[in-house]
Amino acid sequence: MDFRGLAKPYPFNRPLTDAERERRLLQKQRQEVDPAYQLSVIRMNSTFMELVDKYFAWKGFLTTVALGFCCMIGGFLLAMALYSLTTPGRMETDWPWLLLMFGMASPVFLLFFWVFKQDNFRFTHYPIRLNRKTRMVHVFRINGTVLSVPWDEVFFCIAPLPQGNWEIQGHVLDKDGVTVKETFCAFPEIAGSRYESEESLKRCWEFIRRYMENGPTSVIEQVKYCLPIADHRESFVFGFHRMHFWIGAAPLLLQIPILLMYLAIYPGRWLAMRTCKIPIWPVEIKRVCPIEANDPYRRDASTNEQL
Repeated sequence: MDFRGLAKPYPFNRPLTDAERERRLLQKQRQEVDPAYQLSVIRMNSTFMELVDKYFAWKGFLTTVALGFCCMIGGFLLAMALYSLTTPGRMETDWPWLLLMFGMASPVFLLFFWVFKQDNFRFTHYPIRLNRKTRMVHVFRINGTVLSVPWDEVFFCIAPLPQGNWEIQGHVLDKDGVTVKETFCAFPEIAGSRYESEESLKRCWEFIRRYMENGPTSVIEQVKYCLPIADHRESFVFGFHRMHFWIGAAPLLLQIPILLMYLAIYPGRWLAMRTCKIPIWPVEIKRVCPIEANDPYRRDASTNEQL
C-alpha cells in the first residue's frame, strides 16, 4: 500500500529526475509483454475507459488505524480516570497526573484525527478517464476538481516510491519540457521490488497504451469484470469478491493472514465509504464522453453477468 498523493502530495515545480527519464513509457512504443487490467476497469467502451485509483484497494486502512489507536489510548486514559474516581483518596493525588496525561494525549488525538480525515469525508474513489477519441486524460483530483491533459503530452514513467515500491506516474510538464507541474498515479497497480515492477507495471501500462493507441479491440478480452462503483458504493459481497481476486494468486499460507487482515479492516472501510461522496464528472467531460448506442465494446457493472 502507498498513500503518496493522498496523505502527502506529490512534489511539483521540480525537474524530472534521471530515474524518471530512464524509465519513461512512450505512448507510441509497444512493450513486449502481455497486457493486464488488474481488476481496475470501472467502465469501458469505444469512446473512453475509466479506471479506479491506487487508494481504492486499501480504503479503510487509515480509518482502522486511526480509530484503533484512539480507542486504545482513550480506553487507557478512561480506565485511569475511573480508577482514581472510584478509589477513595486517589483523586486528590492523581488529578495533576491525569490532567497532564490528557494534555499530552491531545496532540496524539489530533494527529490520528488528521489520519482519519485522509480516508473519510472525501470521495469513495478517484477515477481516471481516458478518452481515445479526443485523446484526453481526465483525472479526478483529491479535492474534487478535474485535471484534463492531452494524452500525447503526458510524461509517463515507472517511478520509485519512498517505501521502496514502484508505480506508473503521469507528469504534466511545463512548457520547458523539464519542470513537473503536476503528477498523478496512472494505474492502481503498485509493485514491490524494482525488477518485479519492470514486468508487472509494464503489463499494466500496455493495457492502457493499447486501448488508447489501438482501440478497445486490442484489450477487450482482458476485461472480465468491471468494478460496480461508478454510481453507488460497494457492497460487502463485492468487497469480499474483490479481495478474493486480489489475493487469489498468492500462496495459500499468505491468503489466510491477508484475508484476516481484510476482515479486520472492513469495518473501517465500510465507515469510510459511507462518509465519502461518490465522484461525479463535470457536465463538460460527460459531454465529450458519449457512449454509442449498441456499442459492442461497452463494459460496465451491468454487463458483468454477461462476461
